Amino acid sequence: MFPGPRRRRQGLTGRSEARDHQVRRQLMLDRLEAIQLGGVTQWIRVRSDDISNPTLLLMQQGPGLPIINEVRNYERLLGLERHFTVVYWDQRGTGLSAPPMRKLPNRFEISAARMIDDTALLLNMLHRRFGRKTFIAGFSFGATYAVRAAVKHPDLVAAIVATGMDINVPAAEQHMHDFLLNAAHERNSRRAIRQLKRLDPPPLLDARQFATRARLLADFGGVTVDRNFNALIRTLLMSLVRSADYSAADTVRTIRGISLSQAALLPELATTDLAHSAPRLEVPIVLAQGRRDQVAPGELTQRYYESLVAPSKTLVWFEKSAHTPQYDEPEKFSELLLHVRSGELIR
Repeated sequence: MFPGPRRRRQGLTGRSEARDHQVRRQLMLDRLEAIQLGGVTQWIRVRSDDISNPTLLLMQQGPGLPIINEVRNYERLLGLERHFTVVYWDQRGTGLSAPPMRKLPNRFEISAARMIDDTALLLNMLHRRFGRKTFIAGFSFGATYAVRAAVKHPDLVAAIVATGMDINVPAAEQHMHDFLLNAAHERNSRRAIRQLKRLDPPPLLDARQFATRARLLADFGGVTVDRNFNALIRTLLMSLVRSADYSAADTVRTIRGISLSQAALLPELATTDLAHSAPRLEVPIVLAQGRRDQVAPGELTQRYYESLVAPSKTLVWFEKSAHTPQYDEPEKFSELLLHVRSGELIR
């Protein structure tokens, strides 16, 4: 069903390779694999201490961010491989699954519908391989895709942990605009005020303007509580460089894939409203919400939680977190996943 593991990147020295093996514990399963989803080659890394443990699919935030590069950080912060068979997936257009450099941007095959279909195809493949439903931990738009795939294929999903999920994008866009204006004036940041005045009214559909706003949101603490935008970019680049799974060319493709994905998806995602597209779920869901999240504000999550019809639903607040509880409060987030695994938070 899955092809063999990909070769490690060329040019990796023996010393670097030894360091990588020291970080990565010996696991029963630890494979980087290419799979075909929707006619596109995509990449996953599957890792587990015990493959009889429940399957957990990680779906990264975006648009455009990879996650296979996060293996080291996730193992260090969360230790999920001890309790799950963890699937790290670079989705269509991201990371190792980004289009080749020779492919023209106007032939870039990506849309929200394709992302959702890819998710369903991967869930089906995992079901056939492991013989069980898959737990999904989705982050931001990764959670949005997971929920929309679960609406269509509830038989493949054990439960969803939706973290900082993009629920009502028009309302969130206005919230981000208002938050940044208020924060810039409160801090008397003339530079930020000038940048905000140059942006289009929300929703932002241009990738460059989206990036400018992302920088301001991060610098004002709305993304991750203890890191500004430059620190987040450094962390991303270092994770790519240090990963044995990404070559130098892969890193370049990854960065290019972020901007290409955003340019292609932002206009479509701007109308997202799960209250209309996913008012009812047939699988259990846990909404993990950072109290300081200014990207997917808690008020919208609370409203969706109250209106959602599901066999089991739980809203868990992370009081010290912004948009990334998995980084801001990793111990609590790991415990949350273990409670979901044991059935304590789902019925």
